[in-house]
Amino acid sequence: MAIDNMGNALKETKEFADMTHNPMVKEWGLYFYEANGYDNRLTVAKAFTDFWDNSSADKLEIPGKCTLGGKVFGHEKFNDGEEIFTSDIISIERIERGYVNGITNDLLRVTTVSGSKYHIYSINYNAYMFLMMGDLIHLGELNPSRHYYLKPEYRCSKLI
Repeated sequence: MAIDNMGNALKETKEFADMTHNPMVKEWGLYFYEANGYDNRLTVAKAFTDFWDNSSADKLEIPGKCTLGGKVFGHEKFNDGEEIFTSDIISIERIERGYVNGITNDLLRVTTVSGSKYHIYSINYNAYMFLMMGDLIHLGELNPSRHYYLKPEYRCSKLI
């Protein structure tokens, strides 16, 4: 490779790396703003749970408004382990299927309206997300209590 092409090769490699690297969110959950209503929360949570249960589905276009929250790792603007809330999610897609001790553990990519992309592992959700999905799977409905699926520190926020 000629010396004057070396700079272009390095530039292309860095651009490619920037496109494929997405921060990881651990202890994640889907969060809903009160302004968007309980019907929105139920619609999105049902669609997500159906996607979750259907391991052959590759992508979910979010049918309402919700945000991803959790501890972020590998994001240039935040410290590792810092709690974040993303902008509204537009889609979630399975990019790799996997198992840990016989339990499905898919790698998912979450895309937001701002164009940001985050990775989550399917089994790394928080306890409140576990409650939400469990209620939908076993009861077919969500608890109507405003704070039931929120961590105590978020109970005075605009989230439901």
